Amino acid sequence: MHEIDIRHADFRRIDLNLLVALDALLTERHVGRAAERLFIGQPAMSHALARLRELFGDELLVRTGRQMTLTDLAAKLAPRVRAWLAEGAALVLEDPPFDPAQAQGLVRMSIPDGLEALILPPLLARLRAESPGVRLRVQLIEVERLPDALDADEVDIAIVGVPVPERGWHERVTLLTATMQCVHSREQLSLEGPLTLQKLAKLDHVVSSYRGEAVTVVDEAFAAEGLQRNVVAAVAGVSSTVRILRSAPLVSIQVVLRGVMERPDDLVVTPLKTRKPLRMSVDMLWHRRHSQHGLHRHVRELIREIAGQLRDACAPQEK
Repeated sequence: MHEIDIRHADFRRIDLNLLVALDALLTERHVGRAAERLFIGQPAMSHALARLRELFGDELLVRTGRQMTLTDLAAKLAPRVRAWLAEGAALVLEDPPFDPAQAQGLVRMSIPDGLEALILPPLLARLRAESPGVRLRVQLIEVERLPDALDADEVDIAIVGVPVPERGWHERVTLLTATMQCVHSREQLSLEGPLTLQKLAKLDHVVSSYRGEAVTVVDEAFAAEGLQRNVVAAVAGVSSTVRILRSAPLVSIQVVLRGVMERPDDLVVTPLKTRKPLRMSVDMLWHRRHSQHGLHRHVRELIREIAGQLRDACAPQEK
């Protein structure tokens, strides 16, 4: 099939609304009835007919007795204009309502493992029950790469717990916010009194991170006090962080997710003594080109529902 070479500049001299008026005129063969059809005044339709006659260099409608008849050119134009308008209407009519049960397709997500363990089980349960034709593929993309990955259609939805340098064409919604706390093993460390940033700056830290070199809200809080935490290990998973804490005299400042972080008897979770609570925002991002995509929008809405149900899992807790 040969591609049609459209000379876009040619359309600049045509008011495409005139073609709608032309169809009404050629159908009704009467200026007044054509005006009523388009809910405009008769003078406006008469003006449109004058412009059409100038555009085509033809009378289009000529009076014959008490009726208006089509010229030869108008008779040729009528079916072509009607077909063009039918094609145009197909572009602007609403799509059929999205039916989750009939949905088919793949949705690609980037999500860190702690949040993955909270969000994916209920998300997959909903999808298998309501949309069995939908598949998920989850991968972990570093924060610095996420904007490019969204632009390149490498990923459809990104869920993050750290700031992302998103671009003007990316959409963002906050799923939940959570307070960060300090975690350590009482078998490895004995911490007395309130846990201030000054006290924590003297300890060695392990972080659960896929953030590359991105600065977190924790780093910013230490810097605001003229301090810096000593991060001796950065690991990708929450579960490995727990095991590390049980084997070495380290602390970790993070959101403690109920149902995700293993809580052995020796693990202590303690609120931080700071000027204001250190809070992590969990956000969902996507490219604006997919905002109205039925399947993507459905999955995003499911994630928002699940996040609303999970807010209790991120509430501060103390051993």
